Amino acid sequence: MIAIRPRFLIIGIFLLVFVYFFLSAFTAYSTFNVGSSESDITPSSYNLEFEEIEIPSSAGANISTWWIPNDSEKTILVLHGLRSQKSDEKVLRYVNEFHHLGFSVAAIDFRNHGISGVGDFTFGIDEINDVYDTLDYLYDVKAVEKIGIWGFSYGATTAVFSGMAYEPSNTNVEVVGVFSDTPYYSLLDLLTTQVARRTPMNLFMADMLKPGILLMTQILYGFDFNSIEENYLSLDYINMPTIVVGCSGDKTVPLYQTTRVHGSLGPNAGFLEFADCNEHGGAYDSDPERYKAEFSKLFKNLFD
Repeated sequence: MIAIRPRFLIIGIFLLVFVYFFLSAFTAYSTFNVGSSESDITPSSYNLEFEEIEIPSSAGANISTWWIPNDSEKTILVLHGLRSQKSDEKVLRYVNEFHHLGFSVAAIDFRNHGISGVGDFTFGIDEINDVYDTLDYLYDVKAVEKIGIWGFSYGATTAVFSGMAYEPSNTNVEVVGVFSDTPYYSLLDLLTTQVARRTPMNLFMADMLKPGILLMTQILYGFDFNSIEENYLSLDYINMPTIVVGCSGDKTVPLYQTTRVHGSLGPNAGFLEFADCNEHGGAYDSDPERYKAEFSKLFKNLFD
C-alpha cells in the first residue's frame, strides 16, 4: 500500500478547492457579462416608420425605445432576450410581424443592453421597473391606455413578473395580457445544465457547483440565483390572460422550465408546446402560422 504524504494530500485538497471556486466564480462572471454587440438594423430595414425615444428611468438608466405606430389603438410592448437588444434581427422580425397584424409596437432595450443605460442586473426581477417606466411614458406622451406584453426568454420572464406585479395603482396603462415565449424558472438549474453542455463535465459534476455558484454570485454581485424561483412563489397568480410558450427541442431553456412557470401562474395562464425547435427561441420557426394565430387569438378581444 502506497502512503500519501500529508503535504501532497493538503496540496491536492487545495487544488480541488481552488478549481471548484474558480469554476464557480467563472460561471458567475460569465452569467453577469451581458453586454450585447452593436447593431445598425432598425425598423426602417422592414420599411416601418418609427421614432427613437430615450425614456427616463426611475433606476437612473435611460431606456432606449422604438415607437412604431399603426392605425390602431392596440399596442404591444416587445421585450428582448438576454444579451440581445431591440435591433436584433430576430427581435425585429417579431416587431414586423406584430405590426403587420395591426398593432402599434413599442420595443425597448433593457438596462445593460443595446444602447440603454447601466443599471442593476437581476434577470427580470428589478427589470419590471423598465417595463413600468415605459408604460408611464407611453401613457403620458403617446396616449396609450391599454397594452399587451410579448417577451422572449429573459424578456419573457420579465413580462411574466410584470404581469404578476400588475395593479391598476402601479400605472395608468392597463396591461391586458402577456405572451411569454420560453421564460425560465430556475436560474441555477439553467446554469448547471449549460455548464454540462459546454464543458467536459457531466450534469452530476455540474450540479456540484451549485453551492459555489450561489456563494460567488452573492460575493461578487450581491445576487441570489434562487431569487427568481422565490419570486414566482411569492407573487400572486397572474390576473390577466397569459400564454406561456415552451419548446420541446430547446436545450437552453428546457421544456420542464417553461411548464413550471406555467404551473406557478394560476388559472389565467395557458400553455403552448411547440415541437421541432432546433435552437433557443425556435417556437416561431417551427410553426410560424400557428404562432401568429395563437398570438392574435390571445389579444384579439382584449383591447375592446
